[in-house]
Amino acid sequence: MIFSDKYKPLWTENYRYAIVSGGRGSAKSFTVQTFLRDLTYQKNHKIALTRYTMTSAEKSVIPEFTEKLELEGVLSHFELTGKTYKNINSESELSFMGLKTSSGVQTASLKSIHGLSTWYMEEAEELNDDGTEETECTFDKIDNSIRTKGVDLRTILTWNPSNEDSFIYKRFFKDRGIDITFNGVHEDTLYIYTTYKDNIDNLHKSFIDKAEKTKEVNLPRYNHIYKGIPIKENALALWKLNTMIAPYRVREAPELKRIVVAVDPSVTNTGRQDECGIVAAGEGFDGHYYVIRDMSDLLTTKEWALTVVGLYHELKADKVIAEVNQGGALVTESMNNVDPSIFIKTIVAKRSKILRAEPVSLLYEEGRVHHVGTFQEMEQEMCNYTGDPKEKSPNRLDAVVYALADLSRKGGPELSISFI
Repeated sequence: MIFSDKYKPLWTENYRYAIVSGGRGSAKSFTVQTFLRDLTYQKNHKIALTRYTMTSAEKSVIPEFTEKLELEGVLSHFELTGKTYKNINSESELSFMGLKTSSGVQTASLKSIHGLSTWYMEEAEELNDDGTEETECTFDKIDNSIRTKGVDLRTILTWNPSNEDSFIYKRFFKDRGIDITFNGVHEDTLYIYTTYKDNIDNLHKSFIDKAEKTKEVNLPRYNHIYKGIPIKENALALWKLNTMIAPYRVREAPELKRIVVAVDPSVTNTGRQDECGIVAAGEGFDGHYYVIRDMSDLLTTKEWALTVVGLYHELKADKVIAEVNQGGALVTESMNNVDPSIFIKTIVAKRSKILRAEPVSLLYEEGRVHHVGTFQEMEQEMCNYTGDPKEKSPNRLDAVVYALADLSRKGGPELSISFI
């Protein structure tokens, strides 16, 4: 693999912290893992590679790292015991760990590693999704335990920048007057900003094509997802991330008594393909509502129909809710061609998007809606859309409004409903 020159300072510069920012496809994790592998060839290093949950590490990080060692022909240099790789010659260790346990955020296990010299938090934006100061405390508790004498100490974060209110952005960028696109060393911190364009030689054409298509049809999403620009909220939007979404976020949904899949179909008769909003949500026995999946994307009619039907069966949903303003009968026909047995409820959306979203936004204000995990693209739309005619149609927002309006029975006169 050919690394971008932007990553060279990881090996060559002196730093206590490294913040690697960028969008999808920029090879952040792959490159930092390669750096950590090289670090294990030095003596006296104990390295912790963490994800927020160990489940995600076991399913992705450890297999990916093992494959890396195999491809580079150095697997025989390492010994794997449990979740720790030891370099046989240097005896330096690299451990894979999760911060989140069933009892809460676990810092004691990392703090107890004697001689911990390097902490790498992969997908560090996961530290910022609970809307509390606890994430900052978690970071400091672990970071303060890295204090072994006689060895270079490092804390490395890679992240797809989430929003300007996140802990990472505030501490390392806003408070220091550093732009998100800065590359270089400032005080004790190495900054690396990168995008998929810096990794273009290693990417499949389909990925590049999708990124460029997203740039054409949804520039804000392109800037956030592919360029790694953090979200800035619009004060005029109905939703506020820090008061209406983040404080009520959960990691898992409880048992749900009803589940719906809502679809705001992409419009293709305009000469350009739009995004298709596909969101699944459920009603709990506690009287609260849980957004459990966002499968929205740039999809053809056949692709979104397959996605909706697949999600309907995967979640054992009660029904599909489909807006038919633009596609009419073709919307239901597309899904029935995939599976005629699914139950479809069609809606014709009337009045403005803001008016029909208001009853749902009130549920968020009451703390009765919980996002199961983080849905960055959807939350970006929710916290930025104001109803200005010049704004791009918020397909994800529409889909989540349709789902929650149905579950809470707050459709109102702005939705005309029929059954198929």
